[in-house]
Amino acid sequence: MAKNLKLDENFDFHVIPFLSKNELNELSKNIKNLIIDQCSKFGGHLSSNLGITNLTIALFRSFDFDKDKIIFDIGHNSYPYKILTGRPLTNLRQSNGIDGFQKINESKYDVYDAGHSSTSLSAALGFAKVRDLNHEDYNVIAFVGDGGLANGLCFEALNNLVIADTKIIIIINDNEMSITPTTGGLSAILKGIRKNPFVRIVFKDAKFEYLGPVDGDDFSQLKKAFDKAKKSSRSVVLHIKTSKGEGYKYSEEDHTGEYHFVNPFNKETGKPKIDLGKNLVSFSQIFADLVHEDMLKNEKSIAICPSTTVGAKLGNLFSELKDRTFDVGISEEHSAIFANSFAVNGYHAYLFMYSTFLQRAYDELIHDIARTNQHVTLLIDRCGLIGHDGETHQGIYDDGFFYSIPNFVLAMPKDKKDAKRLLDYAKKYKHPMAIRYTANYKDFNDVDLSQNEDINERKFDLLQKGNSNKIALISMGPHLLNLISELKGHEVNIFNALFLKDFELDAVNDLLKYENLYIYDPYGVENGFTANLVLTLNKLGYKGKIYTRAIPLSFVGKGNILEQEILNKVDVSSVVKDILRIENDN
Repeated sequence: MAKNLKLDENFDFHVIPFLSKNELNELSKNIKNLIIDQCSKFGGHLSSNLGITNLTIALFRSFDFDKDKIIFDIGHNSYPYKILTGRPLTNLRQSNGIDGFQKINESKYDVYDAGHSSTSLSAALGFAKVRDLNHEDYNVIAFVGDGGLANGLCFEALNNLVIADTKIIIIINDNEMSITPTTGGLSAILKGIRKNPFVRIVFKDAKFEYLGPVDGDDFSQLKKAFDKAKKSSRSVVLHIKTSKGEGYKYSEEDHTGEYHFVNPFNKETGKPKIDLGKNLVSFSQIFADLVHEDMLKNEKSIAICPSTTVGAKLGNLFSELKDRTFDVGISEEHSAIFANSFAVNGYHAYLFMYSTFLQRAYDELIHDIARTNQHVTLLIDRCGLIGHDGETHQGIYDDGFFYSIPNFVLAMPKDKKDAKRLLDYAKKYKHPMAIRYTANYKDFNDVDLSQNEDINERKFDLLQKGNSNKIALISMGPHLLNLISELKGHEVNIFNALFLKDFELDAVNDLLKYENLYIYDPYGVENGFTANLVLTLNKLGYKGKIYTRAIPLSFVGKGNILEQEILNKVDVSSVVKDILRIENDN
């Protein structure tokens, strides 16, 4: 009799070891259909999860996750695992739903969580040592992709594992992709292992047992490999070959990374379901185009990114100027030093980085780029509240940590005009500069701010002049467009804090005449621009009243951006109400 394979919160994974081959295939198909369905409704990481569905099922045939521990690198590929542990992706990535990553507070089966690459080996080694110290007996598995394995963190963990006198099982999910096709020497090594098994001697010399390559869709091969790995007395490197996107036509045919992460889409056509609207402008595309234009004119300029060519809209630039563009893979620290070495040799280095990943290169920002004071321009994408990816991906902290770094100028545009002005300034400013921006912004066609002049001084732009000195609003970024639209014709003076750090003191002196100052930063924590502007005002003896709204220093969970803004009291509507109340206060 066929067993119940209904994928709901009551699914019992203990039945998996007893399923027939046909039932395993049926279970795999059902899981893939559920992943496709939920990602089509809510968005999420599609291809990476489809590619490891059979592999995940096979893990449950050989391991007992009531006691065995598995740590998925990054955790964005844990959808099949979540489903099999009673979490059928209900309201995936919504504020009231299942998280898009492993989360300790979501299930007892999630023993560790992350959102950044290459942490799994270090974590697994820690779990293994805890097991040994507690005299317990269970398996510890680190599940890492070939893209993540190339990051320095993994090399540090492997180096320590050689002398750690413990055992973990390392599953290398080899699909020749990270977000985009995997680059670098380690990828070539894995390809070599596939062609020449004698390369396994590298792992054996390091006291690891190497198993593979194994077909990640073959339940029989996987069962044999996992059972052998369990019996080994040494740490095991289990090399498994999978196909990213397996089970959905459009993701199978994707070789650029378009279906690695998806917004809601039509399952039948593979096309985005939501029309984002003609007024939505991509800051990522704007900066990619501006850098492309400059690099065509200036042969002493180069561009670098750490495996984000798709999200940062760098495809055309990187394909047209291959000799001066470099995707270094998931290697943020390396990318910073790599960029600085070009600058030391007289080049203008553009380094594209998501805000959440930039924090991984904090040391290199200080030690290499800032200290040597070189011509490196950081283009920091995905700033501000990020939405459904939650705590690990918020782009709200870079604003704060730049205040502890000398020599860096920090700026943020509100629109395309500001973006061009800031990049023009960065080209002639021969020192470190960081420009942070949201992925997109909504263009208000009825708002004409007409700031087209070149930037010669790092001051604040007066966007709206009130008819008195009663109140001045100081803010930055695209929400200024909303505020101008909402407060047009009111008494409030509105300033664009185009430069967030290392602005001229004259910019602050211009504010001293106002009775009330309202500082609004919906893109950074309160310890960043807001706190530092207040400190500067106090140093200059400001006598009026200061109001602030910025994101509290905290970790912000998943949900849509407006939900996150309201929760953290930085939504535009609340600010407009504050301004009108102050304006009408006698």
